[in-house]
Amino acid sequence: MKIGPIFAIVLGLILTFCIYASSVRTKISSQSIQVMTVAEKIQDAFSNIENSDSPEAQMKGILQMRSLSQEYPKNVDLQWSMGLFSMQSGQFKKAVERFKNVLNIDSKREDANMQLAICYKNLQDTINARLVLEALIVESEDDLKSKAQSMLEKLK
Repeated sequence: MKIGPIFAIVLGLILTFCIYASSVRTKISSQSIQVMTVAEKIQDAFSNIENSDSPEAQMKGILQMRSLSQEYPKNVDLQWSMGLFSMQSGQFKKAVERFKNVLNIDSKREDANMQLAICYKNLQDTINARLVLEALIVESEDDLKSKAQSMLEKLK
């Protein structure tokens, strides 16, 4: 009897077992690694900003948000949040860019138009504020429409 075929069968079985064991190990290690979703990363950054007593932790959260906004420029919630943070820090020109990004991603976000009008008002750009508010009055309904009308009357 020849040893060659037996040797090939045994070697084949050993290789098959090694490949199987390797794939099982990969599955186990990939299950133990926790991958954060974009929403979880945003929430983590928010918690650093809002729930922190130290300026260092707040800055860490802001830097996380900025990094995420560069990594995910088409994430509407992230652009919205960055726009609000820009407004809170008095960076109204930057906020205008952020809310325009929101509208480019989702043109139906009427609340972004309201924030855009507020930014223009703070920049003393009443022409653009009026244009945005007039369009918002035509396109929106209920509470947002009445807020836009009220704001437009105050601009006159």
